Order: sequence, then structure tokens, then C-alpha cells
Amino acid sequence: MVVREVPRARASAYALATVPVFLGALALYMATLLPDVGVWDTAEFQTLGPVLGIAHPTGYPSYTLLLWLASVVLGPTGNEAYRADLLSALLMAGAAALLAARVVLATRRWPLGLVAGATFALTPVAWSWGLRADPHVLHVFMAALLLVLLGVWQQREREAEGAGARWLVVAAVAYALALGNHALTVLLAPGIAAFVLLVSPRILWRQRRLVLGCIAALALTTVLVYLYLPLRSAMDPALDYGDPQTWDGFWYVVLGEQFTGAYGPPPAAELLDGVWTRLVASLGVLAILALAGAILGLFRHPRLTVIGLLWFGATWLWAVGYPNAAIERYELVPLLVAAAAVALGADAIWDALRDVLARAGHVLAYRAATVALVAVLLGLSIGPAIERYERIDASDETWGRHIVEATFATLEQDAVVISWWSFSTPLWYGQHVEGRRPDVTIIDDRDIIDDGYGDVAGAIEAHLDERPVYLVRLGRDLEALQRDYLLRPVADVPMEMYRVVAEGRD
Repeated sequence: MVVREVPRARASAYALATVPVFLGALALYMATLLPDVGVWDTAEFQTLGPVLGIAHPTGYPSYTLLLWLASVVLGPTGNEAYRADLLSALLMAGAAALLAARVVLATRRWPLGLVAGATFALTPVAWSWGLRADPHVLHVFMAALLLVLLGVWQQREREAEGAGARWLVVAAVAYALALGNHALTVLLAPGIAAFVLLVSPRILWRQRRLVLGCIAALALTTVLVYLYLPLRSAMDPALDYGDPQTWDGFWYVVLGEQFTGAYGPPPAAELLDGVWTRLVASLGVLAILALAGAILGLFRHPRLTVIGLLWFGATWLWAVGYPNAAIERYELVPLLVAAAAVALGADAIWDALRDVLARAGHVLAYRAATVALVAVLLGLSIGPAIERYERIDASDETWGRHIVEATFATLEQDAVVISWWSFSTPLWYGQHVEGRRPDVTIIDDRDIIDDGYGDVAGAIEAHLDERPVYLVRLGRDLEALQRDYLLRPVADVPMEMYRVVAEGRD
């Protein structure tokens, strides 16, 4: 196997790649950022930071704490919802910049770092999720950070065995923080293990103290991060999903037990076709270069390619077999890897141009060809992004704000709203973050379980004789309720809401 060894890149090379990628991506994201409260999971996470609550499984303690920090540090930038969205823009731009740095570390060519970072940042998945609060953005940021930390460790280890020990320990801490954010981090472990063993095959017995130190750092950091869940739950926060102060509640949240049994891998042919289709949808013709880069990378940059392929395969295999809402969020790490593969494919072309032109004495032609190569690759990333700008732009989205304003203006005093998740979350934001309508009780499906109502009808019966009851449900849930209750449609709200009246009690 022929491995292309490169010396260290200069600091200026990293700056030339990372600074334009970060600032360019951040400027784009801020111009199209969701400006206010959203709906669904977005509004939940916009609420969590200011109130330091407990999120739905798997709890996301790392992200929750970071949201709180952002709500404080980014205070002058807008309301709490905007700060949470701005955090996503910073993290996604940061992930693109870290990817650029990793490519420079591998190739010593800053223009290829620029290509990789821009390619990832401008994919529709990265761009759209960089505009709203969501823990998957922190997940891909931590994955990019791990690539950089492991790459620096590899470089130091190449110079002298054990010289990069501190970088591996830092990588272990970073992995633990990522694990405290999202369970998808578990799927990164095989790739990391393979990378470490390929770089230092004898590490398990030649550097036992380092390995034990990494394990200890990982375990201690993981425990400390997850302690947030029971400790904060015991303080009775405004949002307390699953009550993780108890052992049963803790494991229910952390292990995501409510989603158990949802996974089912598709047939291999369907899997490959689906992955390729999604890759082309995100990268266009650059998907072909990514495939070539992955193949050539096994010979030219085997360690980086192996960790990338294992991350890509494990994460996408899970994503295509898991019928969850907005599953495209799970594609972020595979797209990060694919963007790196685009740069590795371009690196092979660059070397071919050098061998054909530069070594034949055609230096000017070689330089012109490499500039043209980078320009074409950037054009293939930027061109489609221009076309999709209006479709992705979230700067005019006001649905979440409309839900908050119209609903609270409509509800009677001391009303009870038995709501559905996508509409509960913006109402939580209005109530717990903005202090609106403290007289209103918002009952979500999770509250129905935790508060012992049993089902929607039980929640209705618990309040109907004493307080005004309103219902926000999906159409499939209404048929059974309409047999027992009179449901009067409520006008002037941006979702289907009903005032509940029991027959004979009107």
C-alpha cells in the first residue's frame, strides 16, 4: 500500500482554509436564520436553554448546557429563540471550518480545505439544520472536532511514539462530551478504534498508561455530563421529560426506551440505492468525485479514509432503517465524510496534474490547472446553493410565533390545552421563557403518561367540569373523541384546535 506522506502545513495554510469557510458559512446562515420561536423539536430546544430543563430522550445534557451558555453569552443578539438558532449557525459553520482544517492537515493544500468546507456547508442538509436549534448540529461539530484531534495525534505519533498522548486524551474527553449530546456518537466508536489501531498498532501494550488514561477521562466526563439529568430533574425544572431523577426515569430517557423496536434495516439493494440517491441530492456531480476519493483514499490516506468509511456506513445504515421524523438530520456526519472524500479525490487529481505538467517543466500550466480545478469544484458547490437559497431561507418563518400569539389570545382564563408535540413546544416557549399566560395548563402526551391521566380522554375528564378544555390533536385521534365529546372548532389559530364540550354538560 502506497501512502502519501506530507509534512506539516504552515499555520497560514489553515487560516486560508478555515477562516473563509467559517465566516462565509456563518454569514450565509445568519442571513437565512430562523428569527424566532419555531415548532416541533426546534421550539423545545429553544426553551430548554433558558429554563435548564430536561429534553426528550436521550436527554442531550451536553447540548442543553451549551444552550444555556449561549442564552447568556449571546444575550445582546436577540430573543432566546434566536440565540439558540444562532448557536446552531455557529456550530455548523465551525464544523465546516474544522473539516477544512482536517483536509489541510491531510493534504497540506489549503485550497482543498476550502473546497471540503464549502462543499459540506452548502449541502441542503447542513445549511437547513444550521438555521434552527437542534442537537444534531452539535453532533456533527463534535465529529469534525474528533477528526481534527485524532489527526493531530496521528501527526505527533508519526514523529515519535507517545509524542501526541495529550491529544488522544483530549479526543477521549471530546468523545464523552459528544456522547453526552447524542446517542449516535456510539456509532462513531468503531471508526475511532480502527483509526487508533491503524496509527499505532501496538498502543494497547506499548502505551498502556495512555490507553487507561483515555478510558478514565472518557468515563469520568461521561458520568459528570449525565449527572445533569438527575440533579436538574430533582430541582423540578419547567420542562422535566421522563423524570430522570429516578433510576427508571433516568434509563428511560438516556436509553431512549420509548423508541425501542423502531429500527428495521432495509434490503441491501434498497440501502445502496437510497444512500446514493441522497448523496447525489446533496452533492450533485461531486458525489462521483467523493466516491473516487473514497476509493483512492484507501491507498493515499488510508487511516482518514477508514474512519470516514466506518462513520459513513454505520450512521447511514442506522438512518435508513430508522423511521423517525426529519431523518435527514442523521445524514450530517456522512455528508461531512463525503465532503472530505471530495477533497481527497481532488488531491489525487492535483497530484496527477503535478506529475504530468509540473515535472515536465510546464509550471505555469500546472498552476493554472490547479486554480481551475479549485474554481470548478467551488462552482459545483456554490452554483446549486444559489438555486436553493429561497427554498432553504428561514428568515421569514413566523408559524411558531403565530401559534404562540394567536393561541394565548384565544384561550379563556385558566384554560387547559391538551396538545400535540409540535404545538406544545412553542406554547412552552411562550409560557416558560416569555412568561406568557401562567394561568394556562399545557398537557402534552408525555404529561398524560407522567401525570397518570392514562390517555387523552382521561386528561379531558380530569379538568372538563372545572376548567375550559381545549384540544389540539392529529386527525387520526379525533374520531374516537368525537363519539364522547362535542368538539367545537376554534377560529383564528394556525392549527386545528377544538373547545371540548361533554354531551349534556354544555
